[in-house]
Amino acid sequence: MEGACLRLVVNPQQPTTLLAVFLLLLVAAAVAPPHVLAADHVVGGSIWSIPPRPGLYRAWADNRTFVAGDNLVFRFETGMYNVVQVGRREFDDCTADDPYRDWTDGPAVVTLGSAAVRYFICTVGNYCSLGVKVYVASQ
Repeated sequence: MEGACLRLVVNPQQPTTLLAVFLLLLVAAAVAPPHVLAADHVVGGSIWSIPPRPGLYRAWADNRTFVAGDNLVFRFETGMYNVVQVGRREFDDCTADDPYRDWTDGPAVVTLGSAAVRYFICTVGNYCSLGVKVYVASQ
């Protein structure tokens, strides 16, 4: 029934009607397909660039909850930055010897397909060592 529309007439004078509407909305939210509930997270809250202070991307990720189906949105100017998904060792070392995937066109949208920890760096110049890196743990 995709695209179906339900019209409800609510009488605020009857609390049972409000309760029924609330329960109907609660059930609808519980059975909604995951892509409907997905959230877009703009990485860093702004643009993917050299942060003004160390730990900015870590603090940003620590203050969010990521679930399978959510999107990470890396906003950057094509040619100035990139996004490369790497393993933990490469993340720690700021290398991309064996990358999982890379995005060179901005903005880059990365869908979190399942519960996992994912590591992302920028391999332009020494930007990674200047803090252009983030990891997220999705549920």
